Amino acid sequence: MADTFLAVHTDAPPTMSFEIEREVIEGAGAALRLTRSRSEDELIENVREADALLVLGAQVTRRVMENMPRCKLIVRYGVGLDTLDLPAATEHGIVVAHFPDFCMPEVANHAIMLLLAAAKKLTLLQRVMREGRWRDGALGPMGSIWGETLGLVAFGNIAQAVAPRAQALGMKVVSFDPFASDEPFARLGVERVPTLDALLEQSDYVSVHTPLNGDTHHLFSTAQFARMKPSACFINTGRGPVVDEQALIAALQGGTIASAGLDVFEKEPLSPDSPLLKMDNVVLTPHSASYSDLAFDTMKRRVGQAVVDLMRGRWPEIVANRGLTPRASLPAG
Repeated sequence: MADTFLAVHTDAPPTMSFEIEREVIEGAGAALRLTRSRSEDELIENVREADALLVLGAQVTRRVMENMPRCKLIVRYGVGLDTLDLPAATEHGIVVAHFPDFCMPEVANHAIMLLLAAAKKLTLLQRVMREGRWRDGALGPMGSIWGETLGLVAFGNIAQAVAPRAQALGMKVVSFDPFASDEPFARLGVERVPTLDALLEQSDYVSVHTPLNGDTHHLFSTAQFARMKPSACFINTGRGPVVDEQALIAALQGGTIASAGLDVFEKEPLSPDSPLLKMDNVVLTPHSASYSDLAFDTMKRRVGQAVVDLMRGRWPEIVANRGLTPRASLPAG
């Protein structure tokens, strides 16, 4: 085994199939080991011999990286890098691969689904029907969707996929993103607003697509919800900790905002005691926006190929820390 390139999966769910990754990785002469850990110490023991890590959601800290003397590559399933210490990986010469173009249509569709379900009171009306009642005065107040304004917080790949879907419903779309260029706004006919407050004040629906980092943690709290319209709907398919969940619950309970559609939560899985589960004005899904059979099968193949590429002396398809000095023998540039 010492001479065999070893890829270790850090947090392989027992219900998930890894046939595709195994086919790609082991077909190239490497080995794939599936692990799970309950602590940082256990994770370190699991990955100590790894040449590459495959990571779903495990916290790969600086201490973990300091105890991986052979590791040359970390592959993150999907977009986000908030569970990895990227500077530490760079310092240790570990290439970090990820896929920022993963699941864009799926998450965009899911955001629109949450918007429609919240706007049309799906949770409440379904309960009324299942209880054998008919309407029962539960329809209003209800916005039109057509002619209303959707505010996109951040204007990256997924938000840019949401915009034309909302426009097809007859919505006006605005966005706040201080880091995006003007090009996608002009190309997609989306109005650029100068501040987050300006977006909150004019939007009937606010959809969050910002990554999670030190600047965006609790970007939404009491003050931000107070800026929104009392009739507004809040949608989050991005990262849960971008939102102060207790402030959101208070805003929904107190009528500061009207409704919410949530796929991500500050702590996951969502506690069975969460007040969100008892609210008819909230639509909930279990961090599933990214899923389709095609998207995940394609992702699994790309994850396996990233391992094979590095093992064969090639840069993976998309690298988050390209400026590093890699442990692996890779071409310059």
